Amino acid sequence: MASCAASLLLGLLSFLIVANTASSSSSSGGIRLSIIRKPSADVPVFREAPAFRNGDSCGLQRIHIVMTLDANYLRGTMAAVLSILQHSTCPENMEFHFLWSRFEREVFSSIKSTFPYLNFKVYRFDSNRVRGKISKSIRQALDQPLNYARIYLADIIPSDVKACDISGL
Repeated sequence: MASCAASLLLGLLSFLIVANTASSSSSSGGIRLSIIRKPSADVPVFREAPAFRNGDSCGLQRIHIVMTLDANYLRGTMAAVLSILQHSTCPENMEFHFLWSRFEREVFSSIKSTFPYLNFKVYRFDSNRVRGKISKSIRQALDQPLNYARIYLADIIPSDVKACDISGL
């Protein structure tokens, strides 16, 4: 149960880091119901991270972390992944699941080149699932369909990825 709580905490931490990055980088100038896209030339270049290894006390239990991913918040995602790996006792047991609404080759290449040892999978989120369901907001970041992907996790993530039982927390 303790490891389940720890993996839940890590997952929530990663969402908070990405959410804070989103709220600090957006303006409240207008409402957008489409996906905000940066030109591919704006995708930052990152250095390769070292290989992070498990400590002596690690078992075989996988820790699954789900995050959204797009070019707008790539810097925050990279910071979250690096922080999680750096501060984990068992980084090799972590498996990242990234949700994106459209394939962006530069973003995928950035993840692969920065974290060549990272165990991750990518899943497509169809933004049409939430179209017409998002109420207008004063914050642009809240109007983005990818923010609502977590509602559909059970439909997107494979069933062999076990969820934590948080009822006892």
